[in-house]
Amino acid sequence: MALSQSPPAFFRQGLSARIKLAIALTAAIAVMQLDRRFEIASPLRLGVSVILYPVTEALLMPRDLAYWAGERLQSVSQLANEIERLRDQETNNAQSLLLVNQLRSDNENLRNLLNLKSSAFPESKAGEVRASLKDGLARKVLINLGQDQGLSVGDPVINSDGVVGQVSRVFPLTAEIRLLSDEQLFVPIFLPSSGVRGITQGSGQADQFRVRYVNLAAEIEEGDKIVTSGLDGLYPAGLAVGRVSLVVPAAQGQFPTVIAIPAASVARYKEVLVILRNGGADNTPPAPVASDTNLPSSSTPTTPGAATQRP
Repeated sequence: MALSQSPPAFFRQGLSARIKLAIALTAAIAVMQLDRRFEIASPLRLGVSVILYPVTEALLMPRDLAYWAGERLQSVSQLANEIERLRDQETNNAQSLLLVNQLRSDNENLRNLLNLKSSAFPESKAGEVRASLKDGLARKVLINLGQDQGLSVGDPVINSDGVVGQVSRVFPLTAEIRLLSDEQLFVPIFLPSSGVRGITQGSGQADQFRVRYVNLAAEIEEGDKIVTSGLDGLYPAGLAVGRVSLVVPAAQGQFPTVIAIPAASVARYKEVLVILRNGGADNTPPAPVASDTNLPSSSTPTTPGAATQRP
């Protein structure tokens, strides 16, 4: 039995694919032209955009989260770098400020020393503290002046703030300075506020000395200014020595305990002025000084002179 070459009527295809494509293209072009001219599809597009907006936002959320996280991390990193930079800058500025303040302080001290040298002490030498001597029994520093500059044992040493100490040993190029806080140094002093005289003696502790042999009835208070009396013939009268920091009333038959803080500190200013006795020509130790007639007979120290040093 021969097979039929034509499909049954039920499966008849109708128009060919090419014709359908042509019709679809023509219809599409026509709709585009109508939409271009009359915007007939605008309401449809608006409705579709409203419907699809939540879906679009939900799909974009991972991307936005990734962008936000990246920006946050970058901001934190930049902020940390900026904080570190500002800290470094603050440290550098603080160091520069300290250096500027130190230089300003040194310049002011040098200017005061030069004015002091030219006006009051023409026979003097300006030097610099080079080191603090490691001696548990003495408070001494080393300066860059010596015999070659005319220094001798017993020369007073001051700075722009007041009395620093006294030359205790001299070398050709350097010299040792015994500070006010040394127990072996004695300087006659005067308290202007109470009108009494006394003698300083170092306590052995840094930046501290005692005022000894004061009048038993003297009314000494904390904060009283202490100056040199000039009775030793070494330190000119009126030089600042320090201020009273502690007063312990005297017991029966004893002198009151008076603790003071030096006015001059080698830790603050390195520059000092050495007053040359006899223009620096005399290298002999200082001569003994007559005792203060206003002091009690029992208050005369056992040292050769009121401002001299024990050997």
